[in-house]
Order: sequence, then structure tokens, then C-alpha cells
Amino acid sequence: MSHAWRSSRVASISPSATVAMTDRVKQLRAAGENIIGLATGTPDFDTPAYIKAAGKAAIDEDRTYVTYTQSAGLPELREAIAAKLARENNVRVNADEVLVTIGVKQGLFTAAQACLDSGDEVLIPTPTWVTYEACFKLAGATPVFVPCRAEDAFRPDPEAMAKRLTSRTRAIMLNSPGNPAGGVITPEAMRAIADLAMRHNLLVMSDEIYEHMVYGSLRHISIASLPGMAERTLTFNGLSKTYAMTGWRVGYVAGPKEMLRNMQKIHSHSVTCACGFSQKAAAVALNGPQDDLHAYIRILTERRKQLIAGLNSIPGVRCDPPDGGIFCFPDITELGLSDQECSAFFLEHAKVSTLPGSAFGPGGEGHLRINFARRKASDLDIALERLRAARAKL
Repeated sequence: MSHAWRSSRVASISPSATVAMTDRVKQLRAAGENIIGLATGTPDFDTPAYIKAAGKAAIDEDRTYVTYTQSAGLPELREAIAAKLARENNVRVNADEVLVTIGVKQGLFTAAQACLDSGDEVLIPTPTWVTYEACFKLAGATPVFVPCRAEDAFRPDPEAMAKRLTSRTRAIMLNSPGNPAGGVITPEAMRAIADLAMRHNLLVMSDEIYEHMVYGSLRHISIASLPGMAERTLTFNGLSKTYAMTGWRVGYVAGPKEMLRNMQKIHSHSVTCACGFSQKAAAVALNGPQDDLHAYIRILTERRKQLIAGLNSIPGVRCDPPDGGIFCFPDITELGLSDQECSAFFLEHAKVSTLPGSAFGPGGEGHLRINFARRKASDLDIALERLRAARAKL
């Protein structure tokens, strides 16, 4: 009778496909399998030494950082975030308009609970990160998917969004550069989305975790920087991808004070605060030298080219260059397998983990998500050799 204690909200969502694959790879490695993991969103880079040193020093030198901090976050970190947003994003907020969260994921869950009611609809361009849907469903809201087209580089289309508006639409979820397909919203499209939000009095939630990973001539734009948008935008970001700090679990959300106050109520009851020494290290990361970040982006640019070329050399696989992010999203339909079958086949026969595109919603079918954020070019070379050899068995 244990099912009697399962809420209808939990019954409406699926487990995270990315976390499930991470766990599966760990199980296989523990069993002695030599798996090359290209499925998850973890950059295969070390946290820069000066950031790790700051975290260690915080543990050793000051009890402030190993006990509860202010629930909204260390003042020095919130000030560093506000300065970063002004400097890099042209988004003007005060430190009291910043909430430090346990990664972007917790910030999104908290925002959904604080800003949405049962029956509210949220427009989500797809394919998209697997967690957005769960965030909104657990808040009682209804995700409304707006498929993006491969021929448009999976960039969100404002006209397609407008066609899905109803009297219940309350918010738009943006992710640029996008996960999994890397689409970067153009300046023209961003202005059109802003106009849509203002005309229909919509909240915009903008996840900008991949902001520095933009390739070619496009540039990242924070929608909160556009006229009229600051009062209706929550900007989410973190340090996981930019500084290779996935395990440190530091994210943040910036936006209007009233929305932040409502989020703070939930935050204080649910998690109290983010880890103190992680927050100290994050402040040092944002205020410190950015040489490691610049070197990291140069390596990502090289690995992106390497993986694109390698995937396109495999018969039946077509990989268009992603605008941004850390993933390629190749089309594998000519292999004659579904994306789920293909991902499972490559895990078994190539010992390379990927994620099926269908896990990311409408528009993702027939694709795989493959991470190119590797320190060593040889890792990708070996993975590509294995994929080619496995492909020959089909």
C-alpha cells in the first residue's frame, strides 16, 4: 500500500535522464567497464587552483564558512554577483536583489514554487533541459512546449511562441545558449521575445549557465538588460560550467525584490543556505583573474571542432555546429535506430555514454547529446574510434 503516500505531482514527472545515465556509467565503471562518459553536463576540467585554495582556506581559517551563512547568501558573494552582472551582462541589480542557491536547479524549483499557481502555463522552447518540465509540474503549472527546428539551429522562434499563448500563459522559460542543442537566441529574436513578454505581462525565467560558451559571430544577450525587462525577469546562473565547479553547488538568481523576497521564504524553509566555503570560493572566482576561463573557452572551441568533424566522418551521422554550450547534437536517423536504441547500442558496443535526444522533449527525437568539454583531445579521439567501430556492426 506504499503507493498511497505518492503525490499526484510526483506521479506526473519522470526521473532525470541525465542523472540516471550518470548513475549507470558509475555502476558500469565499478563493475570494471572502461566507459568514456560523454552524456552528462560535467566539464572534464579541474576547478582552477586559486578557487580551490580559497575553499580550503575558508574551511581552515574561519568558522564563518563552515556554519550557516545568511540564508540569501554571503554578502561578499552577492555583491560579487551584482558586480559581475553589471560588468558582463549590463544587468543592474543590488546585492539584496540576488539569492544564492544550491546550483541553478534549486533556484528554478524555488522560483516555480514562488511565482506560479496551479494551472498557469509556461512556454518552453524544445528540445530543452530535462529538469524544466519537472520544476513547473511540481509547482502545479503546465509546461507548454514550443519545438525549435534543426534547420534554424534550434534557436527559439518568437512567432511560434506567440501562437501558443493562451489566457493561462504566465511565463516564458529561456535557455541561451541552449541545452542540449546549443541554440543561441539572436538579438532580433531576443527583442521580439521581450516585446511578447511585455505585451502579455509575462514573467521571463532566463537560465544563462552557458553564457560564456558561444562560438562564431553570435554573442550572449541577457534579456533582463533590454528596456522594460528588468522588472519581469529572473536571471539564473551559476559557477558549475564556467569555473568547473559542478560539485561545489553554487548558483544564483537575480531579479525584482518582491519576487526574491517570496523565493527567500521557500529557500529559508527548504535548504536554509548554500554551503559557506563553496560560497567563499565562488566570490573569489568571480572577483579573481579570469585567465583560466579564457584558456578553457579556447580548449572548448578546439574540442567542438574536433567532435563535429569526427561525428560527420561516421556514415549515417550528421552533426551541424552548435551555436554555443558544451554539447553536439548530431542527427542519427539514418542509422536506422531510434535515439534511445542508438544511445543504448553505443553504450554497449562502443563503451561510450551519450543521451537520447528524445529525453529533451519534442524536436529532440533522432538525435544524441554528446559532451565535448574534455581536457584531452585524445579522449575524444578514442571515443570517436569506438563509435566508428560500433557503427560498422550495424
